[in-house]
Amino acid sequence: MSDTSELDRFQRWLQSRLADLDRIESQEERIRVSNRLQNAIQECINFKQNMKLNDSIDNPFITRDEPVRVINETEVKSEKHSVGRCNKCDAELLGDLDFCSLCGEFQ
Repeated sequence: MSDTSELDRFQRWLQSRLADLDRIESQEERIRVSNRLQNAIQECINFKQNMKLNDSIDNPFITRDEPVRVINETEVKSEKHSVGRCNKCDAELLGDLDFCSLCGEFQ
């Protein structure tokens, strides 16, 4: 798995940056950078553990070569029946709705 090796390289790079902290003169800046690097290293470790856990779990979804049911385009028909106009916005009202589909006003 190449992702793991990239994560290992990234973690080693962060750790090498941690070793270079003594070059920072300001104590306050050194502490801030140290905390940031340690947090990043910990998140990298957590991510690698999650990746290992995800790899060990089987995929719950089933992939099928053919559809479960046949899709027939002729069976699907639009049933829009206009029954008038909205009192508020004058949009077309649909027969299967008790409200205007444009403004939401109940009729």
